[in-house]
Amino acid sequence: MKSNFKIHILVFFLSIAVILLIYPHIFYKYFVLQMPFSDQAPQSYFADWTVIISAMKCKLQGYDVFLDNPCDFWNRRHVYGSILLFLPYSTNLNNLYSIYIPIFFNLLFLFVVISHINFKKVEQVLIYVLFIFSPATLLAVERFNIDILIFLILLLICHLRSNLFKSILIVIISLAKFYPAITSIIFLFKGINKKNLSYFLISVAFIALILFLDNDNLAKVFSNIGQATASHRLAFGIMHFSNFPTLNTKFPVEHLLIFSISLMSIVYFFSYLVLKKDKFLKSFNFEIYSDRLFFIGGVVCVSTYLLLSNYIYREIFIFLTLPYLLKTINQSHFAKITILLIVTKLVLSPFTFYYIYSLNNDTLNIIKSLLDNLIMSIILASLVNVFFTRLKKLKIN
Repeated sequence: MKSNFKIHILVFFLSIAVILLIYPHIFYKYFVLQMPFSDQAPQSYFADWTVIISAMKCKLQGYDVFLDNPCDFWNRRHVYGSILLFLPYSTNLNNLYSIYIPIFFNLLFLFVVISHINFKKVEQVLIYVLFIFSPATLLAVERFNIDILIFLILLLICHLRSNLFKSILIVIISLAKFYPAITSIIFLFKGINKKNLSYFLISVAFIALILFLDNDNLAKVFSNIGQATASHRLAFGIMHFSNFPTLNTKFPVEHLLIFSISLMSIVYFFSYLVLKKDKFLKSFNFEIYSDRLFFIGGVVCVSTYLLLSNYIYREIFIFLTLPYLLKTINQSHFAKITILLIVTKLVLSPFTFYYIYSLNNDTLNIIKSLLDNLIMSIILASLVNVFFTRLKKLKIN
């Protein structure tokens, strides 16, 4: 135990050291999309977080930051929920908000990831290294995108036993970014009874009510959707494949989208059939932490992949599926195939990024898009299988 703890600490500090080397100049341009660093643009550091800080500043000055945010160097408008604008802020503590808070939560994020790895197993160490140094993770850390906070809160939700605290946390993160609302479904899978159904309905209703009362600002957020929409170079979603210029100049966008949906449907169908005979979900149990992680991570990944145009930040939630996949890898061919696809994607990702920005070549990114499709299809089949299995076992009280 003592030896294992030393390994955790060692790897933790090595990770920080390497990330500091990457940020912001040495190998930086090969791993993350650069913001224009300069003395005039100090908000380059933790850029996704500083746009929120700048919006808080401008709100105190009376600006409608959903329409105009001159406190931000690039005048980026607020594209998140209104709840973030009510965080306590003081200009006297600007360094705390702009520098120390992002650093603290980035370190916490790295430490939490490391705590889920068994460093006695070489394959887990490999996956850790690949995950941490994937462009999606590095970009989320370097920009301090609030997906990192959502990631940490979802982990906490999986640890908590209290439905009340789970409900409060889900409501809070859903009002910051809207997609976590889908995770409220977790209440139904511990057992479909009056108590769990009540927490699910109350959480959804409360989120819907607040969003309805804030509909004017919500409309402004959607009018700014272009600011939060990823280009084909940094995208994660079902639309990704159809947005490549090298493809949609040769084929109609509709045909490319149909291809993506058809591929996903075929892989989903075969995966669902395989799961009927494979042992992957044989011991799945919501009372076990790794199983809950797999479910909630899978729900976030698949729902955002299907419903939203995402930046690659959302790929960090694939990590939540790994503890269960690694736990079942020795007894399930399905788990082996899924891990192999994820590892292939993680190995490919840094080269993909380099080809995009240094060589202006989308070939590897197209392959990555296809891998995303396969991985999400497999995870979707797993979630649906869990759903129908639970439906058979549980009775509505």
